[in-house]
Amino acid sequence: MKYNKIKNIDKEISLLGFGCWALSKHGWKDVNQEEAIKTLEKSIELGINFFDTAPIYGFGKSEEILGEVTRGIRKDIVIASKFGLRWNEWGHVTHDISRDSILFEIEATLERLKTDYIDLYQVHHLDNKTSLETVFKTLNQLKEQGVIKGVGVSNFKLEELKQASNLCDISSIQNQYNMLQTKDEKDILPFCQNNDIGYISYSTLAQGLLSEKVKKGYKFAKMDIRKFNDLFHDRETFDRIEGLKSPDKPLIESAFEYVMKQESLRSILVSTTKVKNLEENIKLIKRLSNQ
Repeated sequence: MKYNKIKNIDKEISLLGFGCWALSKHGWKDVNQEEAIKTLEKSIELGINFFDTAPIYGFGKSEEILGEVTRGIRKDIVIASKFGLRWNEWGHVTHDISRDSILFEIEATLERLKTDYIDLYQVHHLDNKTSLETVFKTLNQLKEQGVIKGVGVSNFKLEELKQASNLCDISSIQNQYNMLQTKDEKDILPFCQNNDIGYISYSTLAQGLLSEKVKKGYKFAKMDIRKFNDLFHDRETFDRIEGLKSPDKPLIESAFEYVMKQESLRSILVSTTKVKNLEENIKLIKRLSNQ
């Protein structure tokens, strides 16, 4: 497995990262949680050391599972989590990145993950009311205290990333990027390359569309998070996918190759809940990166 350096993080991170959202089952169709946990365990055995989660994934369940599985190997792995999406007892979600909310969330995350520090702590989403000065002042203080090692952002536009970079030593940005969703190529990716900010891609396989495991006519489950993905509602999506296919290689190979060509890329996040798929992805990534 290839590993890459992200500034302020002690360990290099695996090029293929493990997206932990589906571990919680919540919002994902046909997930067997026992198999998903075995897949997580297998990923560690096969060399993945970078794990991305968030409190909102299963309302804390994803962090709890990750914490339980990795409690004995904490110093050997890199954990990224997030803050900014809060929920109440009825499951209603609100955006909140105020100082008080950050301090509340970090304590809860540390407890669920069974750790006393987070390697990479990321702003999940902005809340349109808290100033970036307040957010990054709080994160800088947590960094000084050793509670977090690196500060990251997620779902940021270029202007927001520039503002954040003026307030804090930003280690990384995690954004949606794949063959179908390429807007970051225009500005975010060049900015990252020029400013030593690691790029972490999520939805690298477009929530299954580029793995060819999601077919035309896909039926949404009741709580399916894919309902919120515009690609699944665009009638032209599957025509676009057909146009991306090559007679010489599987589409998933083209999808990984496409993202890996970016020089600022540090890790590709894929949410995998089946050991077979995990092994196939790792084998492919190793081959493509000549490892």
